[in-house]
Amino acid sequence: MALEGTLQDMSLSDLFQIFRLGPKSGVLVLNSGAERGVVYVTEGCLIDAALLSAGRTVRAAQEEALIQMLLWENASFVFRHDPAVSQRANRISHDSDWIVMEGMRRRADPARALPYHKISLDTCLQLSPLPIRTNSGVSLDMNQWRIVSLVSSNPNLRSICETAGIPHAQAIRTVAELMAIGMLEIMIPPPTRPQPRPRPARPLLPAATREAAFAGATMAPMECIDERPHVRRSLLDAVIRRVNGL
Repeated sequence: MALEGTLQDMSLSDLFQIFRLGPKSGVLVLNSGAERGVVYVTEGCLIDAALLSAGRTVRAAQEEALIQMLLWENASFVFRHDPAVSQRANRISHDSDWIVMEGMRRRADPARALPYHKISLDTCLQLSPLPIRTNSGVSLDMNQWRIVSLVSSNPNLRSICETAGIPHAQAIRTVAELMAIGMLEIMIPPPTRPQPRPRPARPLLPAATREAAFAGATMAPMECIDERPHVRRSLLDAVIRRVNGL
């Protein structure tokens, strides 16, 4: 069984996170027009890559091939599990977080790399629950650190900009970069519960009548209300389960 889709459904940076969390070994093949990208993954780590032109000649390899593939916006992909990839030599010297961040820095508009996320000044953010590797090769700049440190104490990106003094366009770009490496995610508020209709006021009975009715009444059990927050299972969780089943 293979994992298939398009970059409009799942970005290449998300796929790298899924491979790491799996972790899985196999070959990822991407097709964008006449170009083809091939990525080799061993135990969740990127070990080799090649970008082929229309004539099947190698146009880029290793990190540069991966960075150029990260700039694609329209491509189909298929990942097939293959334990034999572990026998291939490791030719990638940087980890996936460093490669993704470098790809985002080359983009004029990094938010376009996440087509299924709408980032605006009203976006509510939270730190991602996904585990971050302590040995990641990514070095965050000042703006990135400031946004990460202010996420938990500010309701939305607009408030973060006002607190940190970061221009709006720069903040949106920085959030897209941090989302691409899995440090931040968009917070989805729970659905609001409809307000009950007000009941019409009942006429007040005489005191003697009220006491008699109360004496003969039995207490009905209280209705159990589920106060647990509504949880929206993300597409990333579903794909991770799919990859684990390969």
